[in-house]
Amino acid sequence: MFSRLLSSNSSDFLKILERDDITVKEAIESFINAEDFDNEFLVFYEIVKKIKEKKIVDLNQELLKKIFNGEEEIIFDIYKNDFVEVFFPTVNKLGNGKIARAIIFESKKSFTNNPDLKSSLEKIESLVGKKLIVIFDSEFKGNSFELAVAIGSLCKKIPKNIAFTGEIDEKGNIKRNIEYLDLKMKICSENNLKLISAFDVDNLFELKEFFEAKKIHIPILISLMAKDKEYIRTSYEELKEAVNEKFEIKYSDIFEKIYDVNKVFVKDSLNDDWGQVLKEVNSLLYKIISNRGIPHIAIMGPASFSMALGIALGVQNPLVVYHKAGIEYKPVIDLTDNVRKVKNIVSDYKFVKYSVENENGKNCAFILYFASHNPYDAVKNFLSKNNIDSKLVLIEPNFGKGNLPAEDWSEIVSEIMSVTQNIQFKHSCENVFFFMSCPVPLAFGVGLSFGDFAKGSIFHFDKNTGDYIEVFKIEKIRG
Repeated sequence: MFSRLLSSNSSDFLKILERDDITVKEAIESFINAEDFDNEFLVFYEIVKKIKEKKIVDLNQELLKKIFNGEEEIIFDIYKNDFVEVFFPTVNKLGNGKIARAIIFESKKSFTNNPDLKSSLEKIESLVGKKLIVIFDSEFKGNSFELAVAIGSLCKKIPKNIAFTGEIDEKGNIKRNIEYLDLKMKICSENNLKLISAFDVDNLFELKEFFEAKKIHIPILISLMAKDKEYIRTSYEELKEAVNEKFEIKYSDIFEKIYDVNKVFVKDSLNDDWGQVLKEVNSLLYKIISNRGIPHIAIMGPASFSMALGIALGVQNPLVVYHKAGIEYKPVIDLTDNVRKVKNIVSDYKFVKYSVENENGKNCAFILYFASHNPYDAVKNFLSKNNIDSKLVLIEPNFGKGNLPAEDWSEIVSEIMSVTQNIQFKHSCENVFFFMSCPVPLAFGVGLSFGDFAKGSIFHFDKNTGDYIEVFKIEKIRG
């Protein structure tokens, strides 16, 4: 019954196959019995894919052998092994293009539904060191599919938003003889795919290394103040150099392309959009982290924003924070070895000291005085003027005020965190308030370590009004 439909209208046949209005057994019988019909490659492709996706194992072996050239071993390998699906753009001589697909199985014996590509597939098999079953959804000419099939034979997990184009040589180098590149990019864009080619990576095995890497180091510059484009560009290059001294960053560009992240986030000012900008920056960093990235962060902006960003992120994931010392960026908080080291609670302080005024105040105002500007009197006046009954906890460094050495600040952050926790443990704190005169990365670290486990606010000194303004409520930062 269905073989007639396939012969007369293969598109309708594919629709009922997709809807499961026809069994796979009936689809195979129709494929065998139908006379000349369109879309033979696509029908075969969808049948094999349906067998795997539905995990159908009770099909008649003799029936299956008829569509696999009598190769029983091929059938067993399709049943037994998982497949990888890859995408690649094709363009015909008339300049018409589309996205083609291939599914790839590892096998003991080679098989393809497009024998015209046998020599290319043999080259790929020799390169990757395994026999392959490669089933295409359409017929085409040329060798630009090779990168897609080769990477699909090497990697089990490839993001679904990627297509590949490129011929490869016997060593896995990707040739730069890409025809119709502009058209292929347009086709991919129309299908919401990112096109990977020799312009993104040189060698097949480098691409494999990228997809299989457990972690990828990504320099991220966050600029929240008015700076010209050249200054920002130069700053980012300086950050990359600093990161590259210890960590390999050769995959940061392809990471940016595939996962659609901007490695430079720019806002000329925060104005009244502190909360919205925080969401945007946090979303950017989360996208990096959720796709195996380790962000290496440099922030040009207010310490108050930086602390809120630290609270939003927390200490669940490895990251590195950089401070610009002179003309160089230096890593000052490195959580790639231990994400929780900034949360260590100590009772003996080597790097910081603190004093408490108005111990009976019902709130706790933590004043971080690590930069050259002393905020104490301004904070005291602000609290008094606004009738805020609060302890004043002044936290200072034992040395280096105004010029902290750009070294490891993890222990400093841990000690600041310890002061805040020990004060809250010894005294009641209805709300906690933070006022900061400190390096931006230090504020970020304090936010990381402090988290959102207390009610309170982060205040920012507004130069226009000459007074403090509340910019974040701590308990609302994570939503």
